[in-house]
Amino acid sequence: MLLRIGRCVVVTCLSVVFSILAFAPEEAQAAGKDVVFIKAFYPLDEPRFHCIDIPGHRDRVRTTAALLVHTCKEGIWNLDEQFDPAAVKKGQLRMPEYGLCVAAAAAKDGAKLVLKECDGSALQNWRFENYRLSLKRHPEKCLTIGPEPSRLTRGGRRLPSRHMARSLALGTCSEEALERQLWRLEKPMKRTGSIMPFK
Repeated sequence: MLLRIGRCVVVTCLSVVFSILAFAPEEAQAAGKDVVFIKAFYPLDEPRFHCIDIPGHRDRVRTTAALLVHTCKEGIWNLDEQFDPAAVKKGQLRMPEYGLCVAAAAAKDGAKLVLKECDGSALQNWRFENYRLSLKRHPEKCLTIGPEPSRLTRGGRRLPSRHMARSLALGTCSEEALERQLWRLEKPMKRTGSIMPFK
């Protein structure tokens, strides 16, 4: 339907208006996308859980830096925590926003996890089994959250969300490190606004 107001013609199409307004900017980023967080199975010392994350935020994301775990970014901008679940099934930890895959710097304990062009090489070929992520060629090496306490991020020190971070590296799969080596794939929550620290 057309409404003429002075010299202007206004097209009233409520479905278009509602589709634009239906999502906050942070929610719209995941609309129509099949993406997941790679989330720690146990909360450790962060009740909001840790997710694999690229250091930095928005235009300050540093794709050349070693990956870490960060308070899961539910309800806010989180493209730097999104993974392609179809790629995970094929053995690749691919981040669709950047078109890059997680690779171990080496097949040894303490090796950092970095983003590389997806080439299917041995150091970026993963197996997700029994909630563990290990290298297919080196199944004794698991993706492992660091043993140190979580620390406030730079943003966490100045914002009320108080986000936390912790190191991430390759480690020998073991019972001793079990709680830091178990993961789950989980879709981001459909919510607006960061989850505040629990009291």
